[in-house]
Amino acid sequence: MEKFCTNCGKELHTGARFCAKCGAEVIDLPVKTASEIQSKSVDKQEHKLEAQTQEYTPTVATPKTKSTPVPKMKSGRNTLCIVLSVLLFIQTTVVALYGWPGFMVGGGVKLPSIQKIDSFTLQEGQTAVSTDKGVMIDFGPYNSMDGEKVSIKELSEDKDSIEGGTRTAYDISAGERTEFDGLLTITLPYDESGADAADEEGSVLAEYYNPETDQWELVDYTVNTTDNTVTITTDHLSAYCTVTLTDSHSPYALLSKFTSKRLDDETALALLREFETSGKPGEVGDSLLREFYGQLLDIPNLGDPEAGLLHEVFSWLTDAFELAEQGVGNKYLSSLWEKGGYMLLGLSALSLGDTMIDAYKGNESAETVAAEAYKLSYNVGVAVLDYKKVTTGMVQLSMLGVIALDYSLNKFMVAADQTYKDALFNVVIAYNEKIHPWTEAEWYDRIMGLYRTRGNNPEKFNAALRGIMENYSSRYFYDNPEEQLVATNEAGLHAYTTGLLPETDAAREYCIEQYMARLGERLQPVLDDVIKKINYDNRKTYSANATELRQALNAPLEFEIIEGIPDGEKSKYAGCTVDIRRPDAQIDKNWATVLDKDGRATIDATILGYMQAGIPTQLRLWNKGDDPYEDAPILTQEFKVTEKRTVIPLGSVAKKYLLYQDTFEIGAYYGGRTIDEFYDAHGSMREGRSLDEFKRDHSYIITVEGKGADAVLTVIDALKGKEESPLNALGKDGIAGALDASGNIFTASYGDGETIEINFDTGAAYLNGPYTMRSFDSYMTPESRGLPNGMRYGVQPYAGE
Repeated sequence: MEKFCTNCGKELHTGARFCAKCGAEVIDLPVKTASEIQSKSVDKQEHKLEAQTQEYTPTVATPKTKSTPVPKMKSGRNTLCIVLSVLLFIQTTVVALYGWPGFMVGGGVKLPSIQKIDSFTLQEGQTAVSTDKGVMIDFGPYNSMDGEKVSIKELSEDKDSIEGGTRTAYDISAGERTEFDGLLTITLPYDESGADAADEEGSVLAEYYNPETDQWELVDYTVNTTDNTVTITTDHLSAYCTVTLTDSHSPYALLSKFTSKRLDDETALALLREFETSGKPGEVGDSLLREFYGQLLDIPNLGDPEAGLLHEVFSWLTDAFELAEQGVGNKYLSSLWEKGGYMLLGLSALSLGDTMIDAYKGNESAETVAAEAYKLSYNVGVAVLDYKKVTTGMVQLSMLGVIALDYSLNKFMVAADQTYKDALFNVVIAYNEKIHPWTEAEWYDRIMGLYRTRGNNPEKFNAALRGIMENYSSRYFYDNPEEQLVATNEAGLHAYTTGLLPETDAAREYCIEQYMARLGERLQPVLDDVIKKINYDNRKTYSANATELRQALNAPLEFEIIEGIPDGEKSKYAGCTVDIRRPDAQIDKNWATVLDKDGRATIDATILGYMQAGIPTQLRLWNKGDDPYEDAPILTQEFKVTEKRTVIPLGSVAKKYLLYQDTFEIGAYYGGRTIDEFYDAHGSMREGRSLDEFKRDHSYIITVEGKGADAVLTVIDALKGKEESPLNALGKDGIAGALDASGNIFTASYGDGETIEINFDTGAAYLNGPYTMRSFDSYMTPESRGLPNGMRYGVQPYAGE
C-alpha cells in the first residue's frame, strides 16, 4: 500500500526515511489514502486562509463597510482636496479591518508548512551553526551549548497574510531550551526582489513569533543590504522571520523606521527632564510626537494644509487622553497617547545608552552626559513613573550609567597601571588566577544574577557587585594555610621562604584594594557583554512598547449609522448613500456606503485609518439615485469620535425652505410691492446681487418636521437685522405648530401674540402680531395697506448649506 508524508502529503518511496519534498522524518503511522491526505491538506489550507486573510499592509488603512458598496459614479469627479490627496489613496477593493503584518484577528498565527529541516549537535566548544541557505545561529560564550541538539526548520514563504509583502520564517529550537542567559545572534537571508527598490533597508523587517500573544512581533535587528541578510539579537528561541515589503511607506515599515531613530544627547536629556518635571512630554516631546505622526501618516511635505491636519490629529489624541483621564472615552485612544510617551522614553534611553557605552569604553566627553542621564533616568523610572509597568528601560539605562561611571575601562586601567612587585600581592594574584579562578562564564552568570535580582535598583546592584569583587579579591586571606601555601608556591616564592608570607592588616588591605583594580581590568570583556545584555533588554522594552503602540493604532473603530424610524413606519432613507469625511472634502468611496432596508449601515476602520483619513467629523446623506459627485446632500451632520463605537443617528431629514420677505415699503406703495417688483423697480438696491441672492438676504431658512399637531418649525438662519426677532429667537429651538391633513399648510402661534401661516402649495406665507406689525399705526393700518393677514412672505425650497 502506498505511503504519504504526514507533513505535506507527498507520496513516499518504499523504504524512505525522509520526505523528498519537505524533509520531514518518516513516521510509521497507519497508512492513509491519497484522498484522505488531500482532504486534510485542503482543510488545513482553508483554516489558514480563514485565519490569515484579514491581514493587510496598505498605503492607507481604509475602512470596511457592512452594507452595499457605494455605486460607481461619474469618472473624473473623484479629485480629492490637497490634504486627502496626500492621505487617501483610493483603493479599488474593500480592505480588511486590520492593516499591518503580524497583527492578526481571531485565529492568530498559523505557521506555514515545513520545507526543510537542518539538524546539528554542537561539539565541545562549538557555539555557532549554519545552513547552506545562509541561516546562522551564534549562541555566544555564556550559554553552555556543548552536546546540545539544534534544529532549524525552514518554512514555506507566506504571501497570503501580508498584502504586498512576504514573510519567510524559520522555526529554531535547541532541545528543550528556549531562554538563554547570554545573547544569541541569528542571521537570516532575505530575497531583495520582494523589497522596495527605492528603500530596500526600510522595507526589510524582522519578527519573531510570540506564543504568549499568538502574534508576530518586531525584534531587535539590523539589515545588511550588501549581503541581503538580517541579523537578529535575542535571548530566546522561537520562530523568526524576515518580512519584505514592496512599499517602504506602509504604516508598519514607517513605525519600524521611526523606532530605529536615535536622538542627540541634548534632545534625549531634555526629554528626560520633561518627564522628570511633569511625568509627561513637554515641548520637546510634543515636537517628536508630531514628527512621529507626520511620518506615520506619510506626509512628504509639511505645508499649511498638512500642518493643519497634523494639528487636528494631535488635538484629537490629546482630547481623547483627557477624556480617558476623567474615566470616559476610548481606552485605546488613551493607550495610544500613553504609549506614544513611553516610546519617547524608550527612544531617549536607547540614544543615551549608546553614549553610556562610549563612556564605558573610555570616552571622557561622554562621562558628563552619562552622569546626568543616570540621575534623570533613575528619577523618571522609579520616582515619577511605575517602572514595573512601563519604564523598565529607564532603570536599565540607569544600570548602564552605573557601569559606565564606576567600571569604565579607563578607571580600572589607570588604577591597575602600577607596578606590582609586592611579594604578597603576587601570591594573591596566583591564588585568584591560577589556583581558584572563576571563568568568564562564571563571572557573567554571577553579574547577571545580580542584574536579575537587583535590576530595579542600580545603587544596590553596584554595591552588590563591589561586594562580590571585594570578597573575590580577599579570598586568599580567609582560606586554610594549605591552600595559601599552594598559592605561594604557584607565585614562585618557594625559593625565598618555606612557609607563608607574613601579612599585616595594612598589607592585606593594600592587596585587596589593588587586586580589585586588577580584577576590574580583567573583567572588562565580561562587563562589556553584560552591557550588551542590559542594552538589549533596554531595546526589548522599547520594542514591546512599540508593539503595544502598533496594537493601539490598529485598534478597531466602529461607525454605526442608524435612522430613527417611528414605530409602524418604514425607512425613508433605505438605499440612500452616506459618507464620512472631513468638512469640505469630496466623497471617498472607502468611507461611503449605502443604507440597508432599515436605514442602517456600519463602517469599520482602525484608529490609524481614521487618522490617515484626516479625522472625519462629518456625515453626508444623498437621496437614492442622486450622484454624490454632482448633487448636493440632503443632510449634513457633525459627529465626534471618543469611543470605540460611534453611533450617528439619522433623524427625519427635514427639507429646507427659504422664507423670504415679500412685502416692501416705498412711500405710498407700502405693502403694494412684492420682492420681484421691488427688485425690478430699484436697481440701486441690488448691489450686484441676483434676484435669488437678493431673496436670500431678506429671508429666514427654515425646516418643518413632523405631522399634524406634532409639527415643528425650526429656524436655521435669519435675515440680516432680524436676528433678535421672536421668530428667530424662538425658532432656533423649534416652534410647535400644526400641519393640516394635506401636509401643505403649517400654522403656529409663538411669543407674545405672534402668528405664522405657511402654504407650501401656493408658496405664500403671513407673519402677524405686535412685533411683526409694530410699524403700523392709526394712520397706516395693515388693512389700509392691503395686509389684513399680516406681513406677506414667500416660501420656496432651499438647496444651500
